[in-house]
Amino acid sequence: MKACHTLFWACVGMVLAPCFASSQNDYHPAAYTYNDGRTAITSNVPLNEINARAYRHFQRIFPAGISNEYWFVSDQGYQVSFLLRGRHFQAYFDKRGGFRYSLQYYAGREIPRVPGDLIRAKYPDYQIDVVTEITDGEKTFHLVKIVNPTHIITLSVVDGKIEVLEELINDTAVAEGSPLAPGTPLVTRQSYP
Repeated sequence: MKACHTLFWACVGMVLAPCFASSQNDYHPAAYTYNDGRTAITSNVPLNEINARAYRHFQRIFPAGISNEYWFVSDQGYQVSFLLRGRHFQAYFDKRGGFRYSLQYYAGREIPRVPGDLIRAKYPDYQIDVVTEITDGEKTFHLVKIVNPTHIITLSVVDGKIEVLEELINDTAVAEGSPLAPGTPLVTRQSYP
């Protein structure tokens, strides 16, 4: 009986220990939020710790229409992820607030005409699946996933040149009538960081 009583209090102590420990430390919630009705910002640090120069650059580069803005501060600088015109974006700034580069993710059907035409001409049996557009403010290039029932290829498209970065072979048999059967439009599940 005494062993059961001791075991019970030990379990209660293990459950409550994190609560007492967090109340004794300088505990901060996981996210800080600011919302003035027009703008909603979330961050992993208090908002006054976000570099003002990085924030001004962000506002100048990416005009109104932004939603789900989340700032992340790390040893390398500042990262902000957000939605703009239905696309997922990430922008990176150095520790002093200078713009480094941005990424935007979108479906293959939205790829700009020039890189899209280059890919379609060189890989006519493939469908353009997902595009990651990378820009540093001066130069833009695209990382593009193209797929067919047997292969998945990652391409880099820059200045009219295509380079294969990765090629995966799907060696499983495709059943007749399957969504992956030749001639059938390919349906994919896209994921964004």
